[in-house]
Amino acid sequence: MTVAGSRRIQGIAAIGVLVLTLSACGSSDVRSSSRGAGTMPAALAELAGTSTYGRPPAKAPAVASDKKIWIVSCGQSAIGCQTGAEAAKKAAETVGWTAQICDGKLNAGGAFAGCVRQGVAAKVDAIVTEAIDCAAVKEPLGEAKTAKITTINFWGFDCDTGESATGEKLFTESVVPSAKYRTNEAYQQAIGVARAEWVKARSGGTANVIELHFTGTNIGAALHEGFKRGMKECASCEVETVEVTHQSFGSTRQIIESALLKNPRANWVAVPLDSLVLAGAGQAVAGSPRRADVKLIGGEGLPPNLGLIRQNQGQSAAIGQPIDWYGWASIDTLIRAFAGEPPAPSGMGFQIIDSEVNLPGSGPYRAPVDFMSAYRRAWGL
Repeated sequence: MTVAGSRRIQGIAAIGVLVLTLSACGSSDVRSSSRGAGTMPAALAELAGTSTYGRPPAKAPAVASDKKIWIVSCGQSAIGCQTGAEAAKKAAETVGWTAQICDGKLNAGGAFAGCVRQGVAAKVDAIVTEAIDCAAVKEPLGEAKTAKITTINFWGFDCDTGESATGEKLFTESVVPSAKYRTNEAYQQAIGVARAEWVKARSGGTANVIELHFTGTNIGAALHEGFKRGMKECASCEVETVEVTHQSFGSTRQIIESALLKNPRANWVAVPLDSLVLAGAGQAVAGSPRRADVKLIGGEGLPPNLGLIRQNQGQSAAIGQPIDWYGWASIDTLIRAFAGEPPAPSGMGFQIIDSEVNLPGSGPYRAPVDFMSAYRRAWGL
């Protein structure tokens, strides 16, 4: 396992690690909750709406019977990891397969590779990995291939994508987020752009921004690239980038506090992941003497972060993402792999969430599409 692979997955797995419980993850059909969308600039109004979303594929090949599936969670102690892994398990059981989750424990003691090897030893039909880059499990993936076990990757990076790409494609297949964003890298870059669009729109195009860049990780690189691309078009904006690494993750509050002190004109903070908001970025903004003037946009729209937005406690916005949909899409991808077909675009999107648009009264962010029912229909259930 490479250092880059280990660092990348710890970044994703850290999502929600401070949170112990997760609200229900059911989905409703298209919602109309953007009460402030009518007065927004067009770019932001589009991101507040449902235009980034599609729908799951309408048809799928016949579901293979009597399959045993091994799901490697990036870490059941982390809310984001738990959400995706449990969703994949539910989807697998929905089609009648036997599914088991192996806790990757945020890769403590090399748990990712250990989980994949346990699946190989159990002679399962397929191994589904969640938010794990191939670099972290390169050798075990080779062992799975030798054992003729199908491997599916969701919310992670195969070795042919991302900052640490080596040109190799080692997973059997990876989930395709959407027709427009065909890799997780492209999807995450688009989320970075969306974060920039919110800052530009809410600031009237005159933002002085502190951007937190999660370096040494594939997801951090993709989100940074998207944000940089989105802010490039803002001639009256200034962006100061500060870095956080796995080693300095626990010092996030001090990093943001120091940046705000050094740049007294900064009034916007862009943070790539909600876990970094919980790790101290939110506290830095909430405790700032300029609290009333500083707005922070975070990551995925996890339940505790939406609570911060509701209570005006250091976070002003997020980019809502359907992690549970990613889990269901992994099983659809696997159904197609068993039938010798390529993955179909999943239809996933994302939405701006702030106090004016898409903020649910309680609980987590829910996708504006009933994707579970759509998948059941496609699978003939």
